[in-house]
Amino acid sequence: MKKVHFAGTHRVRHPEETWARLDELRDSFGITRIADVTGLDTLGIPVVAAIRPAARTRPLAYGRGATPLLARISAVMESVELWHAEYACPPAEVLRTPARELALPYDVRALPLPPGSLLSEHTPLDWVIAADLVTGAPVPAPRACVTAGEETGTEWRPPLLRTTAGGLAGGNSYEETVVHALYKLIEQDCAVAPAVAPAPASLAPAGPDATGPVDPAGVDDPLCAEVLARLAAAGVRVTLTRRANRWALPCFSVGLWSKSFPVPVTAVGVHSAPSIALGRALTGAARDRLRALVGDGPATAARARATPPRAARTAGTPAGRVLDWREAAAHAAEFAEFAEDTDEMRWLAGLVTAVTGHRPVAVDLSTETDVRVVKVVAAGLTGPAAGAGPVRLPGERR
Repeated sequence: MKKVHFAGTHRVRHPEETWARLDELRDSFGITRIADVTGLDTLGIPVVAAIRPAARTRPLAYGRGATPLLARISAVMESVELWHAEYACPPAEVLRTPARELALPYDVRALPLPPGSLLSEHTPLDWVIAADLVTGAPVPAPRACVTAGEETGTEWRPPLLRTTAGGLAGGNSYEETVVHALYKLIEQDCAVAPAVAPAPASLAPAGPDATGPVDPAGVDDPLCAEVLARLAAAGVRVTLTRRANRWALPCFSVGLWSKSFPVPVTAVGVHSAPSIALGRALTGAARDRLRALVGDGPATAARARATPPRAARTAGTPAGRVLDWREAAAHAAEFAEFAEDTDEMRWLAGLVTAVTGHRPVAVDLSTETDVRVVKVVAAGLTGPAAGAGPVRLPGERR
């Protein structure tokens, strides 16, 4: 479908249309309340919570965005995604079969594994049917990677696969949803273990690849500039860094720190459009700081320190060298202009295949034709940080 909305995110429907449909459906997904929690912090950056009391995993989903409407859509869509992972996973079509007996386009041992996993290609697993995102062919995917929150009984089971929120996404069309699921996986990969090996030249965006600290004062994207202005007005120190990564995509990390709440919070954003990558990092950091304030986030008071963090410096960047926003944003300009979600999905699936050596697959969990939810299973990506434990499916939205 043709994209029609480009402010802060790329969508095939305008936010008002998306919200009208979500508002009609939210009761059927058990969402009983939507709360604007922006005022719990002093930043003024929109953060919204969607409450789903009957959730099997996490009853709170936090949405963020450059505007209140985008934050509200983010929160409700996140909650809808979790509902589908809990209740809409299809039944297994291949039972108790080891990976070595299936013609998989990926190595099952390269999927997210918990510490001490005993998984091998000989381990019997239950499989659902997914779609190969490169060829379109049907292909099995471990059901344990797709579903969440199901009762598993009281008997001991060996640690095999880790269910994560990575690759779970919702959107207006199937292709749009797959794109955002792939970006979420790439973003997680960059946040946990950023690499500097470039993507293949035929797939990597062309242009300068400057990395290092970035001067926030030069950011000219209207939405990002507005967020930065609010942070400055709230007395928050912002550290902005363009990070090298193995995808050769625009990747920014944003660190927030203030004397009133001296807990450093950092978030990472990745997208082919630099302004969207930066926007995701900025709003993600604001959301995570608010979650830390209310005791529902990864940052805790135990990590507080009296001095703000320094901006990261990439190896090879001269000391004291600060990038202008034009340098940091020059990369990948042409890929910010995919007119069709189908074209972007094919390009991004090809990039994941080229970088990881494994073709990603997608399971369509949708229960509505105009609100799509997918779970993308991709091998060869860096999983959650060690010790993160089994899935609790915390919100991680666009």
